[in-house]
Amino acid sequence: MLRGSLALVSVHLCFFCLSALMPQPATKVCTKDIMNNVQFLINNTSDLKLLDCRLYTPTISDYQQKCPSSTMKCFADEVKVLIEEWETVPYRGFRLNIKLEKLAKSLNQTESECLQCEFFKEQKAEKFLNDLHSTLQSMNSQHC
Repeated sequence: MLRGSLALVSVHLCFFCLSALMPQPATKVCTKDIMNNVQFLINNTSDLKLLDCRLYTPTISDYQQKCPSSTMKCFADEVKVLIEEWETVPYRGFRLNIKLEKLAKSLNQTESECLQCEFFKEQKAEKFLNDLHSTLQSMNSQHC
């Protein structure tokens, strides 16, 4: 039989091991700050309609069909392209692509049935930002 501090260490070690095996609750993903950044870009940039670039644009259904992470990763990659193309983007897009990449990493999914970004329909920048905003709104309605 163990006595003293050795017994106490053994109990703590067992407790730690058991707690590590317990399933962790799903992280609550709330994206109001990202959504507000996208809304600002849509509302406060007059040259958005003049921007002549087309971006691969996932939709809400792509997000909802077991592919939230790859959908957000695609949005992040395309926002990076948008910022490079859009010379006058306010505040350099609020580091929007970085925020979306972090969001994509926090979402769980199986990658096997998800489309790669290049398979999504190409849309103008304004439509891309509106679809991103709608997807974020849908996410917030589920998680906030």
